[in-house]
Amino acid sequence: MTKTIDRMCAQWLLLLPIVAAVGCDADDGPTGDATEIITTVRLRFTPAAGTAIEAAFRDPDGDGGMPPTIDAIALAPMQTYDLAVEFANELVMPAEDITAEIEGEAAAHQVFLLGSAVDGPATDNPGAALMHAYADTEADYGAGGTLPVGLDNTITTAAQGQGDLIVMLRHMPALNGTAQKHAGLAESLAMGEPLPGEVDAQVTFAVTVP
Repeated sequence: MTKTIDRMCAQWLLLLPIVAAVGCDADDGPTGDATEIITTVRLRFTPAAGTAIEAAFRDPDGDGGMPPTIDAIALAPMQTYDLAVEFANELVMPAEDITAEIEGEAAAHQVFLLGSAVDGPATDNPGAALMHAYADTEADYGAGGTLPVGLDNTITTAAQGQGDLIVMLRHMPALNGTAQKHAGLAESLAMGEPLPGEVDAQVTFAVTVP
């Protein structure tokens, strides 16, 4: 089953829906997949030298009454970062690592980075604060394919800027024996075209490059 969280955060942060459904089995058919709950999305920006910068969305009580928390992101200008994206379910103890399940189903998942702060495959936004490029493929996780997954990325910052960084995880299992994930999905998203599969999680972070 799926869960959607859609709440207004403090100040100018707007949380887009986080749909808590991560498929575990890439069975054929639209309803053949088991699902997992996602309560946490973590971002880790690691520069070539210096300390990593971490930010997270957390909704530790799921559909409970506690509001989620979202960390703001401040990055240094004119820097290149390795960006790792991680997903977890913290409703259980110990917390469940959903990232590992995505790695195991790399051929059916892709993370998209978009928003007003981003220029990259999924967002045609020249002059944005962040330039995004994928730094992994399905082959990195044993799937053998060449398509991007988006758990590992390269981010290059501009001299200055600010805006929203939207992180979308999409699940695209095979449908009736035919793969739904294919080349050019990020570019299709940038052009406003519909994508196959379903959104598993989508959250918005505020980004500043001073």
